Amino acid sequence: MNKPDPRLTCTACKHLFVTHDRHRPWGCSYFGFKAPNLPGQVVFASSGTKCANYEQRKPIKTNADQQDKGILA
Repeated sequence: MNKPDPRLTCTACKHLFVTHDRHRPWGCSYFGFKAPNLPGQVVFASSGTKCANYEQRKPIKTNADQQDKGILA
């Protein structure tokens, strides 16, 4: 099964943000716009090419990522 192109879905892009506007819930900090659809889809619809400014977001470290060192006495 093919994975969706991240340049169209924007889910892991560091420029994607969620807005408070319910009519335009998605935004792109690189291009500086808000839209009702994901920014990658808007870029593709307007230019006909996939977003060239996609940058992978750094993963968030959680406590589960750290090794359990047990109880210190």
